[in-house]
Amino acid sequence: MKKDKIRLYILQFFLILILLVSFFSNKLLINKISIAIFLLLYALFVRKIIRSSKNISIHSKEVEKYMAVFGLLYLALYYLIGLYIGYYNATYKFNFWVLYTQILPLIVIIISSEILRREFIHDKSKLSFISTILIGILIDLAIYTNLNSLSTIDGFLESLGYILISSIASNILYNYISINFGIKPNIIYRLITTIYLYIIPITPDVSMYFKSFARIVYPILILLVLIDSYEKKGKILTIKNKKFRDMLTVFMIVIVILFTMLISCKFKYGLIVIGSNSMINTLDKGDAVVYNSKYTDLKEGQVILYKKNNIIIVHRIIRIEETDGIKRIYTKGDSNVNADEGYRTNDDIIGIVNLRIKKIGLPTIWVNELFNS
Repeated sequence: MKKDKIRLYILQFFLILILLVSFFSNKLLINKISIAIFLLLYALFVRKIIRSSKNISIHSKEVEKYMAVFGLLYLALYYLIGLYIGYYNATYKFNFWVLYTQILPLIVIIISSEILRREFIHDKSKLSFISTILIGILIDLAIYTNLNSLSTIDGFLESLGYILISSIASNILYNYISINFGIKPNIIYRLITTIYLYIIPITPDVSMYFKSFARIVYPILILLVLIDSYEKKGKILTIKNKKFRDMLTVFMIVIVILFTMLISCKFKYGLIVIGSNSMINTLDKGDAVVYNSKYTDLKEGQVILYKKNNIIIVHRIIRIEETDGIKRIYTKGDSNVNADEGYRTNDDIIGIVNLRIKKIGLPTIWVNELFNS
């Protein structure tokens, strides 16, 4: 193996090691400022050591414009969704402190990581490609999560979907662009789709499922568009039958969108996993139910979802009474001996169960029980 390749792999390995130690110890790179300083210095050092040749496509300027459009389109679609489901005040309010501690460090991190990406994958080897994706994931994890958040099921799922899986999809796209069109398109796109969080005062009230879906699927769509536009026939990642591939892609996206809409529980129909044995034979633990939140009337015998003490319960209506203009709804689990304590009102009801899907939610139950133990 040539000396320059050995040097390249050592530099990659050292950076991966530092990021791993930092993430699992929460001591070395403790905030965005320290991460930004470290990555900037390391990027300058690597650039001086490697001095790789940069063969940029003649289409680079065009792709820069494309990535700017893709970034703005992402924001437009994201905030248009808010017109339907509403907005809430952003976590950060733009001021000098946010500029100093959040925005400027993120700009430095993005530019530095893209410089490193370009230097690390210039040889176009599989090992460099994979290690650069790993470096990108570790940087995202260092910025957006910590070990404490992984101790709960919600934190684990958020890190898995919103950060880890989406980071894999994004870094595959960034690697492809960096190899073929240079670092500028990536920097433009990443700045547009990141910095807005600290500037725009409102944020759409979108569930984590939707955010994860967008961060995973959107980079893949961009990658497919770029491949269609610039890849030569016969290369990897292309399918000869373009029409079949496009139909398959659209079908998969539609399925994922529908499933995301269900588990987000923000629309007419929602999906929830049964976590207890109170409805055995009718609904077993690990089953999933699709429910209708836009019901018109309630009747005895219907299986409903209601909320009590911030816990969602799926039980059957056994009696409905109306006293002084207030509808009192009494419920009971099919396998329980006694009826539920007290009664429900319309305000407590989330929806009516329409469909049972057997055992599909067992993995969720297992992961939840693992974290609870």
